[in-house]
Amino acid sequence: MRKLRAAPQIRTQSGAVLAFALIFLIVLTVIAVTNMETTIIEERMAGNLQDYNLAFQAAETALEVAEGWLADQILLPATSTDGSTVVWLNSGLDPDSDYDEWWDERSKTWWDSNADTTTGLTGVDEQPQYIIEEHFSSVQGQSLNLGTGDPGNQRIYHRITARGIGGSANTEVKLQATFVRPYD
Repeated sequence: MRKLRAAPQIRTQSGAVLAFALIFLIVLTVIAVTNMETTIIEERMAGNLQDYNLAFQAAETALEVAEGWLADQILLPATSTDGSTVVWLNSGLDPDSDYDEWWDERSKTWWDSNADTTTGLTGVDEQPQYIIEEHFSSVQGQSLNLGTGDPGNQRIYHRITARGIGGSANTEVKLQATFVRPYD
């Protein structure tokens, strides 16, 4: 005699695996999008830092050029209040009325008409510029040779302000240095 088999039972599926897989994919997608946004921001930050460093190096180059020019002078360089010489009088520079100090001036036209420009830098939006001011001169009795009794030579303090622009015109660095040397 034959045995009768029991009829197969129909299983009902609830779709839990499908729901879990969809939720897992959504979580992975959110993580991937967040990582992409973070990478893009970090890339922009690195580009801005590189541009700032380029502007800083351009300003440093202008400082070195100005210091080299002053070091090469045998006699005290002539000064002017109108920019007709390389060295300005301390009170000779006049910014727009919007600025307290002339070196705060951001106008390219102002810098182009008042500063000396270095040449030969590549990768910058503008060549660096500098302004030399005769800032202070030591007189008799203000010797830097303290305790020696020697009045020493007259020393002139020059303030050099340099402006460097990076690869983008939006990145600007200004540096100042004091250059001191005696003149006969």
